[in-house]
Amino acid sequence: MNDNKNIQRQEEQTKEVINEIKAEYTKTADFLEENTDTQLKIAGELKEELKNNDFDVNIEELKALKDEITGLKAEIKRLNEMDNISLSSLIAKDIRAVGKSLINLQEKAVGSIKHLYDNMKHQLTYSLTKAQEKFVEMKIGIVKGLVNSMQSFIKEQQKKLNNCLEKLDTLSKEIQKDEEKLNKGNKEEISQSDNENKDIKSSEKTVVRNGVERQGTNIQKSNEKKPKSMERKPSVLKTLKENQQKIRLEENGKGEKTVKKDKGMEI
Repeated sequence: MNDNKNIQRQEEQTKEVINEIKAEYTKTADFLEENTDTQLKIAGELKEELKNNDFDVNIEELKALKDEITGLKAEIKRLNEMDNISLSSLIAKDIRAVGKSLINLQEKAVGSIKHLYDNMKHQLTYSLTKAQEKFVEMKIGIVKGLVNSMQSFIKEQQKKLNNCLEKLDTLSKEIQKDEEKLNKGNKEEISQSDNENKDIKSSEKTVVRNGVERQGTNIQKSNEKKPKSMERKPSVLKTLKENQQKIRLEENGKGEKTVKKDKGMEI
């Protein structure tokens, strides 16, 4: 009973940790979206100010990144609306998949900033007006701020996610141990029940076997007694025959005596 309560408690803790992870994923996706929007705005302003198409490559790259972030945000929203979260559920696999996608998008965001920064530095090698140079330098300062902001955010997020992962690993191990203990207890109960059933069946077989043996012994004793009883008590038919034979002998004897007496009187 206690094992079941422990597993239930651990499952609740698992839900809390996974919810923390999903919250971090939501913040990361929002951060990447804002970062990408800022880069897109800078690239568009530079293209307009410098009157060249050098930043078209950056704009296309950032638009593709924005589309990926939007799609992942929809997936994160779907995960946030799901219930019945556990380590063994499908949602845990989905969360890991989203985590990998976010890491991939972070790498792309870092790459897009580098490409934008390199392009802006390259613009400074051209013959620009003082106003254009100041404009590019100002935008480079904003991009540097984006880099520092992303660096701080990723480090902080990584600490939180690592902490969540450590909690999940600990919970996973505890749950596995409790489940093994619970399964072992259930197997022992089943084994004990099977042994009890075997003992009952064995006892029933012994009772039946003993009953059959007693019945066989009684029949054997009865059969042994029957010949003795038959020897002591002659059959009724034999007795009648013997009695009839005695009666005839007696009658024959009386007849002979009477005849002799008559003959004597005649003499």
